[in-house]
Amino acid sequence: MTVVLIGQDTSKRRWVRYEIEQSLALGKGLLGIDITKIKNQFGHTDETGINPLPRGYAYYGWNRDDGRANLGRWIEAEAPR
Repeated sequence: MTVVLIGQDTSKRRWVRYEIEQSLALGKGLLGIDITKIKNQFGHTDETGINPLPRGYAYYGWNRDDGRANLGRWIEAEAPR
């Protein structure tokens, strides 16, 4: 399972794209979690970035979709069987 934490600039990162490609090639589960609305130590948040996952893969918002309570369910739902 590969979980991609998606911030404002994640889609621009070469190694993130590489890891996504490798996960797909190996048949791993893949899901994205938008972390842009999580406050940093100064109370600031980033703007929402571009989702780098291919169309059709799960994409959740940590705050919007209550990641603290649901992370385990998201992983179980997207894990390859």
